[in-house]
Amino acid sequence: MELDRYRIRDLLGALANSRTELRSLGRSRQEHLEWLRQLIDPRSELERRFLETLAAGGYRLPDDAQKAIADPRCVVDFFYDPNVCIFCDGAVHDQLPQVEQDHQIRAQLLGRGYRVIVLRYDQDLGEQLARYPEVFGQGN
Repeated sequence: MELDRYRIRDLLGALANSRTELRSLGRSRQEHLEWLRQLIDPRSELERRFLETLAAGGYRLPDDAQKAIADPRCVVDFFYDPNVCIFCDGAVHDQLPQVEQDHQIRAQLLGRGYRVIVLRYDQDLGEQLARYPEVFGQGN
């Protein structure tokens, strides 16, 4: 039996340039993205932009959105298992009472072993993602 490497050249080239994507909770990447879109706060432009940037750039999608944490009692915008909390801070987070509340909750999260990443509305989203390749991946 002879093996003709030229007959499988295109297949091997496609395999070499392919990308493996993990399924999240049994969902394809597109299904998971749609599920996350349904969970985001409809008033938050930054949450929407964050998801769209992740999707378009080939970044790793969060495992959950609007995740309730029991202690300290809070809801994080996005969550990566096992312990990464993502907060999308719009302009309301610049107001003094909110700044103090955010600081207190986030300090408590850190004290309980969570990793806290804050994405700001007034900074370039791509640059912010690039600071955390271990969380979001390298993208395309």
